[in-house]
Amino acid sequence: MRHILAGLLWMAQLQLDLQPLWQVAAHNTGGANVLSLPAKAVTEYALPAAAQTHEIIAVNDNLLVISQQTDGSLVKVVLDDYGRPTGARKWLMTNPYSGLHGLFLSPGEDSRTIWATVQFDNAILRIDVGDNDINSQPTVLDTIPIPSPAFGPHGILENDGQLWISCKDSSHVVRINIADPKDSTVFPVSGRPIFTAVHPTSKDVFASLDTSSKIWHYKNDGGKGEEIAIPPEKGTTPVGLIAGSDGNAWVVLLGSKEGGTGTFGRINKDASINWFTMSSNLGKTAPIIHLAFDGNASRFWLLGSSTVYPAGVNAVFTVNIEGDTSGGTASPRIAIQNTIMLPTQWSWTHRIISHRGSLYVTELTTSTLAHISGAVVDGWPVSETVDQYADYGLGLKAATVYYNNTVY
Repeated sequence: MRHILAGLLWMAQLQLDLQPLWQVAAHNTGGANVLSLPAKAVTEYALPAAAQTHEIIAVNDNLLVISQQTDGSLVKVVLDDYGRPTGARKWLMTNPYSGLHGLFLSPGEDSRTIWATVQFDNAILRIDVGDNDINSQPTVLDTIPIPSPAFGPHGILENDGQLWISCKDSSHVVRINIADPKDSTVFPVSGRPIFTAVHPTSKDVFASLDTSSKIWHYKNDGGKGEEIAIPPEKGTTPVGLIAGSDGNAWVVLLGSKEGGTGTFGRINKDASINWFTMSSNLGKTAPIIHLAFDGNASRFWLLGSSTVYPAGVNAVFTVNIEGDTSGGTASPRIAIQNTIMLPTQWSWTHRIISHRGSLYVTELTTSTLAHISGAVVDGWPVSETVDQYADYGLGLKAATVYYNNTVY
């Protein structure tokens, strides 16, 4: 009871203060006392075993679901009120050879219905994931076949009553009307679409084409779309492609077996692309496979992976983009960048989401889910590229630091 009361009192003090850790520290001199949350907290949770652990989405505050493609399973992960996993159970959805992969939460208040691709069975599943209990079995509600000549659905999203599917195996992007699945369009594209995204502002559709190093762009005008080549000096292999909370779409470059370039791009409403490259010691050569946003439009997270470059770091890079400029500084620019290394390297980190103030990362080859929290996740103001970090890293300007671990 004493420990519970102490935690409640500490949390009440933090709420009264109404300042995150970095603001408290920034307003204190070297002789001050400060309260501190952990700077970086990374915990890896072993999932039910599978050769490959792939996609992850949040269904609600306390439930995540993860696809394990190599045995056709959907893993339910329940979270406690602090975002920590409390249990996981895998469920076989159709058969162990289906190639369950892409996941997307169907919009709607209190929705527990998701879309999933089964790449090797060449179909889309609509699934009721069940209650917030790992022992509540998910149920397949509908199966929608992929229209010919497309096959091998990989990624999926729902937008305005339409499904957009990237068929990796046949190199097609497919549109399917949810109300009438016979109303569909198959778009041939060059080498291997991985993700699709609908631009939040223009409503145009984009797809990342990894082997051809291009981005497919469709204006919803009844045409065939166009392909935008990635400038060779920026890198190769676009993979992660999502709609950002800033009203734009964003894409990342994974690179090749020779290495990454730490590069990502903002796709504007006119389909022009602003390219950014990290400059930190680890970031500037990072192969980036995916990214995540929360409600803060200027801050997001990039996922570094060893998937194609074995020496690449498996890490999360916190990035802040500054849109305004003064004194002739280029705009927009990367203002802050920090690195959060995962404990297990060579794990082929695969996907990342931001959920309730924490980050969650799937590690493809190690059947692992990483839960990442701490002050650096929330937007630490000191960048690894500036003199202050070079002088004392993450150190706080205080003589005494009191740590609060009750929420981790």
